[in-house]
Amino acid sequence: MATNERPARLALTAAVVVLLLGATGVLVRQQFSGTASADPGTAGVEVLAQAGTRVSMRPAPEPDVAAPMTRRFGGGAELSFDGGPSPRVRILVPAAPPPGFAPVVITGNGARLVPATYDGATRSIVAELAHPGGFWGGLLDLAALGRDAEPAPRPDCAGRTASSAGVTVDVGKPAPQAPVWVCVTAGNGRATVTLTSNSSVPYRIVPPPGWPAPGTRTAAAGTPAVPLLGHPRQRDLLWPGAGVAYDVPFGLLPASIHGQAEPGPALGTTLATAAHRAAVLFGLAGDPGPAAGVLTCAADAGAARYPPGRPFADVAADVWAALEPCHPDGGVVVRRLVAAGIGPVTSSIAGASPAFEIPVTTSRAQRFTQTVEYRPRAATARASGTCATVSAVSGRLDAYRCTTGGTTYDPCFAGPGPQSQVWCPTSATKAVQLTYTGALPSPPRPGGTADPFLLVLENGLQCTAVATSDVGYACSDGRTVLHGLPDTSGPMWTIETLAIAKAYA
Repeated sequence: MATNERPARLALTAAVVVLLLGATGVLVRQQFSGTASADPGTAGVEVLAQAGTRVSMRPAPEPDVAAPMTRRFGGGAELSFDGGPSPRVRILVPAAPPPGFAPVVITGNGARLVPATYDGATRSIVAELAHPGGFWGGLLDLAALGRDAEPAPRPDCAGRTASSAGVTVDVGKPAPQAPVWVCVTAGNGRATVTLTSNSSVPYRIVPPPGWPAPGTRTAAAGTPAVPLLGHPRQRDLLWPGAGVAYDVPFGLLPASIHGQAEPGPALGTTLATAAHRAAVLFGLAGDPGPAAGVLTCAADAGAARYPPGRPFADVAADVWAALEPCHPDGGVVVRRLVAAGIGPVTSSIAGASPAFEIPVTTSRAQRFTQTVEYRPRAATARASGTCATVSAVSGRLDAYRCTTGGTTYDPCFAGPGPQSQVWCPTSATKAVQLTYTGALPSPPRPGGTADPFLLVLENGLQCTAVATSDVGYACSDGRTVLHGLPDTSGPMWTIETLAIAKAYA
C-alpha cells in the first residue's frame, strides 16, 4: 500500500489536561491535532492514560496490509507508552458506523484488530491498546464473518443425459439458482446420480423407495461439511460444499429425488465459524477453522432450536445463546460482538430455501450402435508373412501389425489353432489367415483398450482404421475418408455426422 506523506506535515500538540475521574485516578490526555487518514472528514486522535504512564504519539502512515473483512474509518497514529496501565485511544470519525459494521481499531500494521465501541456523544471510536505501535480506526464487516466462500460453479455435467445399452437417463435442465446440481452417468445397466450442493444451507435428501444408500459422500476442503460427514446426526444432510452419489439399476427408474432445507444446523455452524473468524482477527485463536467438536455441537444446537414459523432473528439469538456449552472461540469479547451483530452475521442463510424435486427419467433409444468384440472365425483367404510390431490401430493385447509381400494387415489377432497363425479381418465378413515366421513382439493375452478398428455405417459402407495422423478411417468405396474418432456420447455413435450401425473392436 502506498505510504501517505500527509501525516508528516501534521502538527502534534503536547497539551496536557488533568482530568479528575473519582476513583479511577488521574488521566493525561494527549491530542493529535491532525489525522493520519487521507479522509478529510476525520478530525484527530486522542490518548487517555493514567498519570505515571509515559505516552508519546506521532503521525503514522497507512497500514501496509488491509485487515481481512475490515475497512478503514477515521484517523490513526503511532503510539509509544510505558510505566503504567494500557492507555485508551479515541479516534474521531465522520459519522456513526453504518448498519452491519462494528467499530474496531486496526493494529499490527494491519494484521490485528482490537475490539472498540462507538461514543455517539463525541463521534469517536474508543478502545484500550495493550501494546504500543501504529493504530487506525476501522469497521468490521459483520456479514463477512458469517459468509462462506461462494458455491462451486455449475459442473459441466449438470443436466446432461447419459446413455448405456440403448437406455438414456435424463435428470432435466437445472434452474440457474437450483439448490443442487445434478449429474448422471450410465453403464452396465446402472445409473449413478450425483447431487452437489449449490446452497448456503444443508438439505435433507429423500431418495425414492428401494434406492440403496449413497455410495459416496464428498466434501470440499475447508468447509464445515468435512467434520460433519462423520457425525451421526448430521452426516445424512447434503451440506454446502458437499456431494452425494446414488448408484441404482435401471430397473428402479424412473423415480424422483426430493430435498428439504434444514437451516437450523447451518445456523449453528455459521455462528461457530463467525466466532472463530472474529477470534482470529482479535488474536484470540489461530487458524485453521473451529474445532470439529465445536462444529458438531453447534450443528446439533441449531437443529434443536429451529422451530418453523418464528422470526429468523429471534431464532438466531436463541441458537447463539445455546452455543455457550459448545465453547466457541473468542470468549466474552467475541460473544458480545456476535450477539450485537446477530442479524448481519447470519444474513447469508436468512433467505428462503425452497424444497426441490428432481425427476430421473429413462427412455430407450430406437437406434443405437451395436458394438462387437472381434473374434477370429473361418478364414476366406490364406497368406504367410511376419508380425514384427503390435497393432497401431487397436489397443488390444492380442493385436499385431503383419506384412506379407507388399501388403500390410493391421490389426491381426491371435486366436485358436496353431500358435504361428493370426487372423487379419479385411471386412465385417472376411479375414486372412496369416502364418507368420519368427516370434510375435509380445505374447498375446486378454485386455487392453478396444478401440473400434472397423465401422459399418448405416449407409452400408465399411470403413477400416488407418494408422496415420490425419486420417482416421478409409472406406470400402475407395473414395470416402473419415477423420478423427467416433463420437460415442450417445446411443447412436457417429463420425463426421454419419451414423454407425456396428463397430468392431
